[in-house]
Amino acid sequence: MDKEKKTIAKEALQALAEIEEVTKMENLVKDNKIEFKVGEEIYQIRKPSAVERQEIDTSRRKKYLELINDSSFYFRRQWVEKYKAKGIDINAMEQKVKSYQGDIEQLLLRLATATEPKDVQTLKKEIYSLRDEQFSLSMEITDLLSHSIENQLLMYTNSYTTYIVLEKKEGENCTKLFSTFDEFMKSESEVINQAFLYINYLIYQYTGEKK
Repeated sequence: MDKEKKTIAKEALQALAEIEEVTKMENLVKDNKIEFKVGEEIYQIRKPSAVERQEIDTSRRKKYLELINDSSFYFRRQWVEKYKAKGIDINAMEQKVKSYQGDIEQLLLRLATATEPKDVQTLKKEIYSLRDEQFSLSMEITDLLSHSIENQLLMYTNSYTTYIVLEKKEGENCTKLFSTFDEFMKSESEVINQAFLYINYLIYQYTGEKK
């Protein structure tokens, strides 16, 4: 029975990989780095070193103190209470997002064992539809809470991390693209937009280990 469960789980993960193109993303990661091109130039982001992680943490801590000392910023729970007083129940919206996820996971298990092409296509359409609804609701929640201290801190930390690990490649040599965080924040470079596409996956999702 355990072997059967492992087989189903493996097939479900393979189905999920096809839908979310996880395999494609993993193939971009080499030695804890992701290389990408903008125009004719090659850039990369990489996992920060221990010293860099310490710098990121120090910067994050300073930003946190700045935010909590500003009376115009509120914590997430405070925003939730304010919205509820206006008739917007964020907790209920989040439960709906979790409900969507449960439905998606059940469909993925069915997809993993489906053999008929027609059934496969039908299940995929259902999954795509649920994911669209889940994504739309998640984005609505994100927009509502975008000014919370937690959200502002996360965006700042992601930006600072990207600034630290974003490099330009010239042959075998890599140089930091921006000399200061202020320069990074003022830039509207397409390079930064590309880097943001990969940074969360590299730093928070990819472990570097093959299952």
